[in-house]
Parts: sequence; structure tokens; C-alpha cells
Amino acid sequence: MANHGMGFAMLSNETVGLEEVAAALGKTPAWLRRHWLDYHKRTGFPRRIPDGWVWPRRAVQLWLRTAGAPAPLPANQNDAEADPVALAAAALLAKYGASR
Repeated sequence: MANHGMGFAMLSNETVGLEEVAAALGKTPAWLRRHWLDYHKRTGFPRRIPDGWVWPRRAVQLWLRTAGAPAPLPANQNDAEADPVALAAAALLAKYGASR
């Protein structure tokens, strides 16, 4: 039981709250409260955790880094295969193309 507090601290780092998510999206917290489900359906933005106004941090970061492209792996996938930099590069290349 001594590690219970330490687990909570780790969990809080694994989630992101309403205000931080809204700021990252350039929206207000009030807008996000009203529109998050529709936004999720239209853009593939990650679902929030049902118990409150928090989201899985890694899922939100991956969505932001990949320009909203769907992640090829589950949000809880922690293997090295889930390289957010490579996913972001592929999403941006697919979205905007490249000229050399």
C-alpha cells in the first residue's frame, strides 16, 4: 500500500485535463465540453475517460502529432512500433504531399 500514492502520481501524468486539451486544440473548455463527442466523430479525436473530463495523454499527443490521422495501433500500445515521429511524418506526407 505504500506505493498507492506513487501510482496515482504516475496516473495523473498519463491523463490530461479539460483545460490543457482545450488549449492544445485552440478551443475553450466550454466549447470542448459541448462539442467533444461530435469532434471525436468528425476528426477521430481520442475519446475521453468516462469518469471525468480527462483524456489519455498519449492518445491526445499522438492525435496532435499525426495531424489527426488514425493511429495504426491501439492507444494503449507502448511498444517501440508506436513511433509518434514516424507516424507524424507519414500523416503529414499523406496530407500535404512532398516536393523535392
